[in-house]
Amino acid sequence: MTQKTSLNYEQGQLAVADVLFSNQVGIKRRPVLVISRAEFNEHADDLILLRISSSPARARFDVNLSNEDVIGGELKTTSSIMVDFPATLQKDLVVKIVGKISEQKLAEVKQKMRELYGL
Repeated sequence: MTQKTSLNYEQGQLAVADVLFSNQVGIKRRPVLVISRAEFNEHADDLILLRISSSPARARFDVNLSNEDVIGGELKTTSSIMVDFPATLQKDLVVKIVGKISEQKLAEVKQKMRELYGL
């Protein structure tokens, strides 16, 4: 049984985590956005995340992210949130929380998710 961490994860938090490559072989430490709600995170062993790329938005559903959008932390470079590539990750693979995105930026991410998934 996985030991649950005592850290309370919230939707909109930026974290650094050890994430599997898309082919499920090997891991890469990268920034991620917690997209699952706090109520889910409180009882689950996993988080639902969106990966963050250090490249500017390239795909239709990518959302640009700059330091102006970050509260209580800082990005190394202007980045993009890859809305079309969600992932689940065990909480113990989160290395650290580095901040939170603004409510306005979170609303933009949610809007892109609604467009992508037809919600």
